[in-house]
Amino acid sequence: MPGPISDNYDPEFSTGANAAEVRAGVQEMRDALSVSLSEDLLPILDVVRGENDMRALLPYSFSVRELRIIRFAMNRAIESI
Repeated sequence: MPGPISDNYDPEFSTGANAAEVRAGVQEMRDALSVSLSEDLLPILDVVRGENDMRALLPYSFSVRELRIIRFAMNRAIESI
C-alpha cells in the first residue's frame, strides 16, 4: 500500500512550488492584460455575446471582447492551479 502523498505534491506540476511558479506567471500576464482593459470584470456571457466590440489599444491585435475572454480564461486557470 503506498504511503500518503505530500501536501506539496501537485499531479500536474509535480510540486506545489512548480504550481505556484505557473500561477505567478499566469497572474503576471493577466495583470498586464488588465492594464488595457481596466479591472472591471463583466459577466462573461455579456462579453461573449457582445455585438458592439472595439479594437483594443496597442500593442494587442485583439479586440476588447477577445481580450476579456482571454482574461476570463486566465482567471479560471489561476483559480484552478
